[in-house]
Amino acid sequence: MNSFSKVIAFLIAAIIMFIGPLLYMAQKQDTINQNYMSNETTKLVDSIKNTAFLSRDMYLDYIEKIDNTNNLYKIEIVHSHKEVEPLYDENTGVFLNDYDTYYTNTYQDEIFDSFDHGEDYYFKQGDFISVTIVNRTKTLATKIMELFYRADIPDEQIIVTYGGMIRDEVN
Repeated sequence: MNSFSKVIAFLIAAIIMFIGPLLYMAQKQDTINQNYMSNETTKLVDSIKNTAFLSRDMYLDYIEKIDNTNNLYKIEIVHSHKEVEPLYDENTGVFLNDYDTYYTNTYQDEIFDSFDHGEDYYFKQGDFISVTIVNRTKTLATKIMELFYRADIPDEQIIVTYGGMIRDEVN
């Protein structure tokens, strides 16, 4: 009986000594992917902010770079355009010396429609651009944690959001 418990203890120790470093390396890889995705997203958004347009080539270059991580991602691009409306009295139609300010959002489906027509998508100075990217597939670290902890771990381990105001415009 004593030798049986030693064999079991040896097997458990071997598993822990194997899974521990493997989990550590997989989590480090997720951190590297997170930093890589953050850098590439920052480059894309800063390019858009400085030039005030997004071309098909810029977007496809970005997609090609993030495909290097061997994960699938959900990408959301939002363009917010500031609208200013003068306020009038509803009954008399007299200007109230005030303005209403709000933002209208354009999402990637509409942005990509301009690509389908062979055109670049243009922004105006003062508009906002936001790019959010979230992994859709389980990373190796997530799979190992689920195996080790026997719990359902969320797929979303790599999340990057970056954006800002358009500084310049081409037109």
